Amino acid sequence: MIPISVCIITKNEAEHLDKCLEALKPYPFEIVVVDTGSTDNSKEIARKYTDKVFDFEWVRDFSAARNYSISRASHNMILVLDTDEFLIEFDFDEVQRLISEHPKSVGLIKRLDYFETDGEKHCQTTIIDRFFNRKYYHYERPIHEILVPTANIKTTSYNLPIVADHVGYVGSAEKLYEKAMRDIELLLPEIEKNPNEPYYYFQMAQSYLCMREHEKAFVYFQKAMERNPSPEEDYTRILVCNYGNILLDKNKAEEVRALLSFYNHYSDNADYLCMIGVMYLHLNQHLKALPEFVRALSAPSRDSVENHVISYYIGYIYEVFGQKDIAKQHYLKCGEFEPALEAIGRMDGM
Repeated sequence: MIPISVCIITKNEAEHLDKCLEALKPYPFEIVVVDTGSTDNSKEIARKYTDKVFDFEWVRDFSAARNYSISRASHNMILVLDTDEFLIEFDFDEVQRLISEHPKSVGLIKRLDYFETDGEKHCQTTIIDRFFNRKYYHYERPIHEILVPTANIKTTSYNLPIVADHVGYVGSAEKLYEKAMRDIELLLPEIEKNPNEPYYYFQMAQSYLCMREHEKAFVYFQKAMERNPSPEEDYTRILVCNYGNILLDKNKAEEVRALLSFYNHYSDNADYLCMIGVMYLHLNQHLKALPEFVRALSAPSRDSVENHVISYYIGYIYEVFGQKDIAKQHYLKCGEFEPALEAIGRMDGM
């Protein structure tokens, strides 16, 4: 068996930390918890699960804290988790097989990001690099840190059967505001040092989205897009979709046309296809919109869009075409989705 250390940094999140560590109990992990200045009982909670609890003076640098936590581990194979991430799936035998086959590669895990919009709860799937051999990788960047090869090797990655819930975007407006402002304060100096790097503008926009300040988010999404983000970067798809959806909210569908340049890269993603479909609806091009929604239903990847939303749009288009029976079939697939229920009621009343 290849031994694994789980490394966590934390500060004043005792309740989340307890749940995070409880989820690790079924597995033979070494657990390393590094506290960066908690004033609650986080360290006492951590000691219920591990004797490897350490202090690290916060120096406004997440990579520094991450690298310190990794240095305190006994094993080379590292799984990094945040306090607000709770392991829900971990195929231990398959993970063992895969990490033995990919000793110098980075393992990708699936994270389910929960958030609320206008009182509705949503879930967005994110694939993140969190599993690696510390002999070959370390963290860089003070915020939204990234793994960088320590040795002279090319970074390759592979998917692992690991899934974690993430509740960092759920909570009171005050809590989300405080978290977003912390991130913004760290991002601003990075933008000054790297004014042409689209990634930092994207993260600024994401922070403002978390604060429900869509106008400020839009400004930074726009700045990120102006700096030609590479479609090969994982974050760019989310950037394109969020930027496009805000443009649609602003009734600027013509400007969304420019995002068709990403079609060959993201035509397998339901969120992107749905955004393009909505763009065509705004432009009254229903015949072009319909196939985009149909493709979205069976797209192999998605971030947050749900099938009942896609089915509603398909039903709406058929209703516009006057094909009421087909429209109703799609509306009925939407369950308790309010717009679909209203459409069914409207059609039944005819």
